[in-house]
Amino acid sequence: MPATPLNISDPNLPIPEFLILDASIVLELAPDPNGQPHRKHTEAVAFLSRLQKEAIAERVIAILPLLAFEECYFKICHRILFALAGNGWKSYYKANPSSIIQIIPHLTHFFNTLRSFPIHISEPEDIALPAVANATPLSQRMGELIDAFRILPKDATILSEAERWQIRDVATLDSDWVRADGFNVYTPL
Repeated sequence: MPATPLNISDPNLPIPEFLILDASIVLELAPDPNGQPHRKHTEAVAFLSRLQKEAIAERVIAILPLLAFEECYFKICHRILFALAGNGWKSYYKANPSSIIQIIPHLTHFFNTLRSFPIHISEPEDIALPAVANATPLSQRMGELIDAFRILPKDATILSEAERWQIRDVATLDSDWVRADGFNVYTPL
């Protein structure tokens, strides 16, 4: 049984009280200045604007798992290094580690955007085992979700964390998540 997909393009779609966010949708708050925006950028930004109003009014808690946050930072770093060196960005960075200095303002701006949103970046201690009785270890659950939903490890880790939070509502631009049985997936349809 697939997930329940919910169309973020619907302006009347209710936003749940707790919502786990994937890097794919959060990165639309910092689109690549050197590339093309995601094909669903307009829908994502409209949804995020609605979500922001609800979060500021404290009617919604938007949670970005630490792994998704790390992915956002990595993609921002990659975008800038790629603009500097093209396909050789990794070698360029290895030879020029000080090139990171050019990226720091972008990371700072993105982080401040998340804070003002407000988006809660979850920390490992937020989902510690004592908080959830009889919880399956995340490392084990991640493998189970990879197998069950045919998804990649980062996606499985984020869904494992959502389960640990006992939240079944997730927002993403990643079409793979529609296979996440038991979750409500807020995504452009």
